[in-house]
Amino acid sequence: MAFVEDLPSSLLARTPEIGQARRALAVWLADHGGRRTVLTELMSDLGERLMQSDVPVVRIAVALRDYHPEFVGRQYNWRRGRGSEQVDRRYVQVVNQVFAQSPIRVIAEGADALRRRLSGPSAQTDFPVLQELAADGVTDYVALPLLFSDGSRQFVAFASDAEDGFHADQLAYLESLLPQLRQRIEVEYARQLADQVLEVYLGAYAAPRVLSGEVRRVRGQAIRAIVLAVDLRGFTRLTDSHDADAVFGALSTYYDAVSEPVLAAGGDIVKMIADGILAVFPIAEGSDAAAECAIACGAAEAVRKAHAALAALAPGDLPDGVWPLKAGFALHAGEITFGNVGSRARLDFTLIGPAVNEAFRIEAMTKTLGQPILMSAAFAALAGEARVVSLGHHALRGVRAAKELFVPAEPGIPLSA
Repeated sequence: MAFVEDLPSSLLARTPEIGQARRALAVWLADHGGRRTVLTELMSDLGERLMQSDVPVVRIAVALRDYHPEFVGRQYNWRRGRGSEQVDRRYVQVVNQVFAQSPIRVIAEGADALRRRLSGPSAQTDFPVLQELAADGVTDYVALPLLFSDGSRQFVAFASDAEDGFHADQLAYLESLLPQLRQRIEVEYARQLADQVLEVYLGAYAAPRVLSGEVRRVRGQAIRAIVLAVDLRGFTRLTDSHDADAVFGALSTYYDAVSEPVLAAGGDIVKMIADGILAVFPIAEGSDAAAECAIACGAAEAVRKAHAALAALAPGDLPDGVWPLKAGFALHAGEITFGNVGSRARLDFTLIGPAVNEAFRIEAMTKTLGQPILMSAAFAALAGEARVVSLGHHALRGVRAAKELFVPAEPGIPLSA
């Protein structure tokens, strides 16, 4: 133990009620009851149970490494009387500086524990966070490692505002909880990371279905949906004239401009292949005309916002020589099939069907017709005639009959339900 040598005697509860509370806490940590627990809720419960167990905690902080492409880590903070919060740490220089001046770094580098008195003659506030806590009335601070099964060192800290801080028996009790606390947090966080990674790479619609085992190889799920096909203009020229870093930078800006309004409108990005984006807005079975119109109008508004976001980019937003970014957008509606395709060893989750193919054929016509946004008759029927203008019938490559194509109505007619 990092703080107390005589573990058995130091763990004796002062009263039967405290002993009962500590036993209940141990059972609660060990048994999730077959339910998932959001980590912020876990922190709130832990704080309340520790106070019932004669541990005067005023604050708990858990810092965990993350595997999201945008975040280096996430921190879960509980404060007595204020509840819990999740703080995401992005990959930016200021976060690196905060980490370098944090107790988290000390634990990550191998320390068994770190304790600081924050009041009285022996007060030591050698980290910025400790200075903030001391100013907020915290008197004692203890940081400990959470050793996960993958070998990583995660972080937990407990703070007290009791006049004398933590007593020896309370510190020993906190240390004795670490194995169970570590296992509970690791299980919950592993599930959260699995959800997160799958959603980042597969999308919000596919990820939960893959995790639940709904999707099998050579089987698909047919749904009605609005399909969005997007293609970046001049990608071949871009790759020929710029190095890989510039191309990746331009693509990231393009993907952000398109993806953010699509996701905000309830769409899902299914594929991003080089300069092409395939997105879908599922239509729930049994939806009435009003609901279908709302989905279609939301998709159209998302496309208009994406087009506007690309047009609003300044030269400084992109690598040298890349500006401006332009793209073609096509909206279609029909039946599609979600499913896994590939070999037994390597699968790819995608959607297929005539509606997908036709959406990309329509997108190709944006170049021919000089229109950045085109819509099919099937989509126009959902959105309503007042919101679109017909461009007449046009032949699509690989499609037998000519198809009527539409553009958004003039700005005076809102593309919203």
